[in-house]
Amino acid sequence: MKFFVFALLAILSVSVAIAQNIQIDATTYTPQQLVEDILIDSGCISNVQITSSTSGNFPDGDKSFGYYTANGSTFPFQRGVVMSTGKLKNVPGPNTSLSDDDAPGWNGDQDLETALNISNTTNATILEFDFVPNADNIQFRYLFASEEYQEGDPNTCIYSDAFAFLIKPIGGTYTNIAVVPGTTTPVLVTTVHSGIPGSCPPINETYFEGWNGPNAPINFNGQTKILVAETPVTVNQPYHIKLVIADEKNYRYDSAVFLEGGSFNIAANLGPDRSFRTNNPLCDGETYILDATPQGTTPLGYTWYRDGTILPGETAAQLAVTTPGMYSVAIDYGNTCIATDEVLIEYSNSVNPQNTELYQCEPTASGIAVFNLFDAEATVINGDPLLRVYSFHKSFIHAENNTEPIPNPENYTNSQPDERVYARIVSEYGCVGVAEITLKTTTNTVSDFFLVECAAAGTPSFASFSFSETTAALQILFGNNSEVTYHLSYEDAIEHTNPLPQPFTNTQPTTQTVYARIGGDRGCLATAKVHLNVIDTPAFEGAEILLYCLNTYPETITIDSGLIGTTTNTEFLWSTGETTPSITINEPGNYTVTVTRSETINNETFACTGVRTFTVVPSETAQITYQLSGNVGNATLTVQAEGAGSYLYALDYGPFQQSPIFENVSPGEHTIVVKDANGCGTTTLLAFVVGFPSFFTPNNDGYHDYWQVAGQDRNNGLVERVEIFNRFGKILYALNLNGSGWDGTYNGRQLPSSDYWFKATFKNGLVYRGHFTLKR
Repeated sequence: MKFFVFALLAILSVSVAIAQNIQIDATTYTPQQLVEDILIDSGCISNVQITSSTSGNFPDGDKSFGYYTANGSTFPFQRGVVMSTGKLKNVPGPNTSLSDDDAPGWNGDQDLETALNISNTTNATILEFDFVPNADNIQFRYLFASEEYQEGDPNTCIYSDAFAFLIKPIGGTYTNIAVVPGTTTPVLVTTVHSGIPGSCPPINETYFEGWNGPNAPINFNGQTKILVAETPVTVNQPYHIKLVIADEKNYRYDSAVFLEGGSFNIAANLGPDRSFRTNNPLCDGETYILDATPQGTTPLGYTWYRDGTILPGETAAQLAVTTPGMYSVAIDYGNTCIATDEVLIEYSNSVNPQNTELYQCEPTASGIAVFNLFDAEATVINGDPLLRVYSFHKSFIHAENNTEPIPNPENYTNSQPDERVYARIVSEYGCVGVAEITLKTTTNTVSDFFLVECAAAGTPSFASFSFSETTAALQILFGNNSEVTYHLSYEDAIEHTNPLPQPFTNTQPTTQTVYARIGGDRGCLATAKVHLNVIDTPAFEGAEILLYCLNTYPETITIDSGLIGTTTNTEFLWSTGETTPSITINEPGNYTVTVTRSETINNETFACTGVRTFTVVPSETAQITYQLSGNVGNATLTVQAEGAGSYLYALDYGPFQQSPIFENVSPGEHTIVVKDANGCGTTTLLAFVVGFPSFFTPNNDGYHDYWQVAGQDRNNGLVERVEIFNRFGKILYALNLNGSGWDGTYNGRQLPSSDYWFKATFKNGLVYRGHFTLKR
């Protein structure tokens, strides 16, 4: 933090009323007076000479730069110089109108464009002057405000007016010192803001004061916090500075930069704060030298302060600091010119690492092993998350001085039993401590563990192992904080590399040995073999849906468990109570078999079980009847089948069909065949379809010699009586339904060829009439 004190102050005696807004003055001060008497106002800067000034040429005579006072408002600077890209009269608050001014012939500035790598500036306001500094550092305070700060508007992320404070030795090249502290980034609307939700995140928000409401003392929508422009200079070297602000691309949405009166001055330079805020406090016990020696000049004297109190006897350019506090210096350059600076000094806690022993497992009891020295880190930093092990060394001195580090700390072989090495511990603030680590070996081997799992479905000889029981047992032996990892080889366990995932599926079939490493804050404590054993879970093949033909009862069928592989060490238990690999049954239903395969491992018996359920479906031959429908002579026959099966139907041994309906069945005797689709057999039945011939030829040739009813069941006929008439209605014959039929005679005399009529009376009372032809 920089401050400056002037022995000679220009005392202004003003009487003002409490006001809400700043007050501006565009006419009282010339550009020379604004710079020399307002901005500088000090004997520490000499030979101040205005070389150029540029303002907007407004028709009403207003200017774009001038003098301002806080006027009793909340504005942070009490007085100073303001430079705007619009009219000066639009600078004071309240912030209720848009400052959006232009003027004829108001151009931009090429030096500004070059410094900020932009183009197309306009409405540039400029103050240029030469000066000579009396010390090696200058600075001044300012803040930037703009109408282009628009809360919640994405334009804030895109557009910004530009300004720069350009300084150079006379004849040299410009450097912009109006930058975000600690960077080379120019201060702009787009580089200092609190973010626009959905458009851009905050950027350099630390330096953004906030969005201005209507009661702000200035007429701009937002502003930065107070910033410091500073640069080292050469004493008595003439410098030129150009203060410039301009609109970019167009005149819209004005901006302004406010320079604090009396802040342009020389300053001492004690360097940065050494504090927690700046993340660089001193280490406990460290002596820090503050050096206020300026370059190129010899001051008259130095006065040192701690927490505002003079340090007696401390009058040299340097001060040795051993305690925390706010230290400041006042450098007297004579001629009423005094430069000051202050710096905050804070001390971090001392680094107190913990000495420890680091163990490594090895089988030979030689005391020599390969260590990962970083395994001791958790112990030596004693749980402090702000510490870390930086390196390891073979001596305390080397660790303290950070010399000759051990080159392979993750794979270090001790040179002798109980060797000591030293860890260099570094805090987050760079403070150092040293811990002693004694390297010890152990031959601890825990008794073997045997884990048994049933094979996963579909993957015989392979199973998933969780290791949880083994880990719990080992932590009982070595403590709940011990770390247990598992490895494919003993070497991996010792080196603590390639730990197995958990759960782990064995990579070798049926049996495999892996290695457990038990570690803690002090390294490897023991190892153990873990034998993985897989018992194949009973697996099955074959159909689970079987058929039983009810019509074959009491015949039996066999249900086999379908177990794949050997039946050695295997037990069967059926839901029927039987214990054989297969059973015989003669009833439909569900049958379950539980198969248990056992194996004795390390004198303990383990079993894996598989369960299978069979469904025995009933089926049988059909019990059938039939029905006739439709017209006589054009019948439809429908088969009616009863039974537990699924049936197919055929007529007169023709092709089978799924439908039980047969249409256009001719009169006569027919054979119905019903087949069980599940293979349980067939059923046949004679069907009789009644019909009446349309002609007959009684010529004794053996063909159609008689007219008779077709399809009549001799045992249970449907037709009760048939009478034959001539065309005059005379009964010629009454058929004997069990006889051979009418031979075409009447009272022994052959009747002529002609059409004859008949009346059939059915047993159900139905009467059917028709006619037929007698042909000779």
